Amino acid sequence: MTDKPPISRAVTQSPSANSTSRQTGLRGHRTINPQKMELRREEIILAFAAILTTRGYEATTLDDVASQLNCSRAVIYYQFRSKEHLYVEMSTTAMTIACERLERIVAENPSPDIQLREAVIDLVRIGFIPLHAATLRTGTPPSVSAESRERIRAVARRYRSTLMDVVRRGMESGHLERRDVRLVTNTIINAAQSIFRWVRPDGAIPPEAFIEEVPAIVLGGVFVTRC
Repeated sequence: MTDKPPISRAVTQSPSANSTSRQTGLRGHRTINPQKMELRREEIILAFAAILTTRGYEATTLDDVASQLNCSRAVIYYQFRSKEHLYVEMSTTAMTIACERLERIVAENPSPDIQLREAVIDLVRIGFIPLHAATLRTGTPPSVSAESRERIRAVARRYRSTLMDVVRRGMESGHLERRDVRLVTNTIINAAQSIFRWVRPDGAIPPEAFIEEVPAIVLGGVFVTRC
């Protein structure tokens, strides 16, 4: 399977902010070329993600991002108010993409058991995409404000709610062992994502092995065993 580019849409705070961001930067300057501004915004987010993967949030500065892009910090401040703002945009973008992929899996597959298998496979696969790898490896830094945390949690709840519905329907259909739905859902998500705290894309074990083996391990005690 060939994944789409990590960011396939305008990276904006909200639909209502989208029309404004296409016309002006955060500092109020008029945008001559909204498409170019959007592409630059994505470049900044992806450069930030690449640095976070190796240096972590606290050690990364906007100077680092500017250096990687060979531009001034002013270019970054034109679109992002601060490092925290940039981090929140990166995280919510990654999570929104994950939500959309999960919703597409649910729509395209007929039964909850297939939906769950494909969802966990995708949950592992997506972790090897740089944008998502940085989000998973970084987590939510302690220094991030309560408002920013809530923005991130809101998108995470959307993903968890969709997967929880799949798990619930799987139990009702007899494909999954009957257990606490929330417990099973959270365990699946945490188990599939926790590997990215230590996995390296260039490590001894290739990504394909993780994508094949981890879902089987995670789901081993979830499905009903037929005698």
